[in-house]
Amino acid sequence: MLLLCAYLAHAGSIKTIKSEVEFNGNHIELAGRYLVTLSPDIETALKNGLSLPFTYEFKLTKPKLYAWYRNFADSFNSTASITYRLSYQPLTRQYRLNTSGLTRSFNSAEEALVALSIIRGWTVLEGSNIDSDDFAGKIRFRLDHSLLPKSYQLTALGDEDWVLDSGWHELQRPVSTPSAEPVP
Repeated sequence: MLLLCAYLAHAGSIKTIKSEVEFNGNHIELAGRYLVTLSPDIETALKNGLSLPFTYEFKLTKPKLYAWYRNFADSFNSTASITYRLSYQPLTRQYRLNTSGLTRSFNSAEEALVALSIIRGWTVLEGSNIDSDDFAGKIRFRLDHSLLPKSYQLTALGDEDWVLDSGWHELQRPVSTPSAEPVP
């Protein structure tokens, strides 16, 4: 039993803490927070120069008829993704997080993983007229094996230590707290 607990403590994982959606005019903004733990094999590969691609993915699940019609009419895409790359720079002893040409540096892996595991204000479905009452969507966060070098794709194939995936989670509307009204 002790060996099983030790094994599970060293296995990598991504756990969903929160996934939310907000409606702003003609687009939708997503926010998510995850808990990311790297396995020792992935940490070693990162320290040895492997850049790790992590991808956030969104999928519209409702209204399906609207998505089908818009896709047919004007190439509307009911899915979206954004990829971050986590790397380690041995000369500066810093971790770097890169997306779309924007790079941030961190002094520790923990700091970089915290920054990587939070996404806010991710705009999806621009130009959509989806009613908030008729909306449903899913989000997931994962280590994207398809963007790893071929040799690591083969290593990751079938190796549980290389499977980092939050799984699909339904987006929730943020709970708004009623503001306290002054008593006359």
